[in-house]
Amino acid sequence: MSGNGSGSNKAIAVSATPVATESVQKSLEQYRGKVVILDFWATWCGPCRVEIPGLIALQNKYRDKGLEVIGVSVDPITGSRQGAGAVASFMKSNNINYAVWLVNNPAALSGWDVSQGIPTNYIINREGQVVNKLVGARPMEVFEEEIKRLF
Repeated sequence: MSGNGSGSNKAIAVSATPVATESVQKSLEQYRGKVVILDFWATWCGPCRVEIPGLIALQNKYRDKGLEVIGVSVDPITGSRQGAGAVASFMKSNNINYAVWLVNNPAALSGWDVSQGIPTNYIINREGQVVNKLVGARPMEVFEEEIKRLF
């Protein structure tokens, strides 16, 4: 009924470098029909770095079932090498296999509360609704339990 069966579940191209977004909410619209882990993080955040290998593994394991992990870097993007360069380098050295967005102004985060710290992860169902928010680094198994019930 939803048009998201195995034959029509469009793959979304993943850039090897971060993509600036004016609005996380608007950028998410193209992921409707997917289960999304939206991970707010930064290259300088130790707990974020600990969590990323698990997110990479989940993307590998569940992409074919409709999972999309999206990293939203809150690294500053002013200056040529500061944010975008640092994030691109981090993505490459850590073999990140999912989309990473850079927020280019505070308004881009409108509607997304990261005031309790990062990493902050939102679990989003296929209808685009937030079903859970997790603050702080979590092991891969926690995310796996969250997403398995949404497939």
